[in-house]
Amino acid sequence: MAMFLNVFPKRIWATLNPEGVFEGQMTFNLEQYGLVLTDSVCDLTIAQDSVIIDQWKIFVKPIHSVDMPHFDQFVKALNSYVFDVLKFQPSKSATGNDLPMVKLFFDGIYFDMSGVEPVVQKIPTAPSQK
Repeated sequence: MAMFLNVFPKRIWATLNPEGVFEGQMTFNLEQYGLVLTDSVCDLTIAQDSVIIDQWKIFVKPIHSVDMPHFDQFVKALNSYVFDVLKFQPSKSATGNDLPMVKLFFDGIYFDMSGVEPVVQKIPTAPSQK
């Protein structure tokens, strides 16, 4: 049975904790069979791999208010997009008295979770009126 599910990530904000792990939240919209949930928020951590130096991974805490069996696949695709496509590398240093932070904004993309594998899609733009 085919499933219709799109995940529209909006932003990730996370702050470095004393253990060297970024803790924060991801805000996203969900569209499932015409039902749209806007500004959903889930907790996450961004941690460095203990074996591979400079390899980072996003871990998303389970969302109990959303029935989403494919969420693990989304998180895997999100990791690939952030670290392999965007080549993002968190920095553990900051300027002044600020704590190191990760601030990622996702504009114009969504993850189509309807197929066997998640697919990153561009959000179609409306034609401009002349």
